[in-house]
Amino acid sequence: MAYEPKLELDPKDWQLLERLQADARLGYAELGRHVGLSAPAVAERVKRMEDAGVIRGYRAEVDPAKVGYLIEAVIRLRCDGGICSRVGQVLAAIPEVLDYRRLAGEDSGSLRVIAQSVGHLEAVLDRVLRVHPSISMTTLVVLQTPYANRPLSRAMWLEGRAGEGG
Repeated sequence: MAYEPKLELDPKDWQLLERLQADARLGYAELGRHVGLSAPAVAERVKRMEDAGVIRGYRAEVDPAKVGYLIEAVIRLRCDGGICSRVGQVLAAIPEVLDYRRLAGEDSGSLRVIAQSVGHLEAVLDRVLRVHPSISMTTLVVLQTPYANRPLSRAMWLEGRAGEGG
C-alpha cells in the first residue's frame, strides 16, 4: 500500500515546489510570474505547504571542498538494534557527520562525513568508533558526486503513481 500524503498537491503546487527547489530565493511575485498566480496566492500556497511539512526549510548550500573539507566519505555501520537506536543522538555531536540514516538490512546505518585531510578523517572515524565498542564500520571515500540532492518533480511523482498501478 502506498503512502498517501496529508496534503494533496495540485499542478500549481508542484510548479511552485520545482521553482523553489531550483532557486529558494525567489520572491512571491517572481514565483507568481513563473506559475501564473498572484503573489498573495503564491504566499498562501507556500505557507500551506510549509505548515504541512512539505517544505521543510530554506538554506544556502555550501560546497565543503571550497571551504577546506577536501575529503568526503560514506560510513556503513553495523550494530545491534538497541545501540543503533541511540547512535543518532551521539553522532549529532560530531560536526563532521553531515547526515545519518538508520537502515534496515545488512547495514544498520549510513553516515556521510567530511574531513580536511586524511588525518582529520582518521580522527573523525575514531570519534565514531567511540560511540560504542560493538559497532563495526566500513569507510568508503567518495571520489566524485555526479549529482546530489536531486529535486522532486510532479513528473517523477506521477511516474511513481503509474508504476504502482494507481
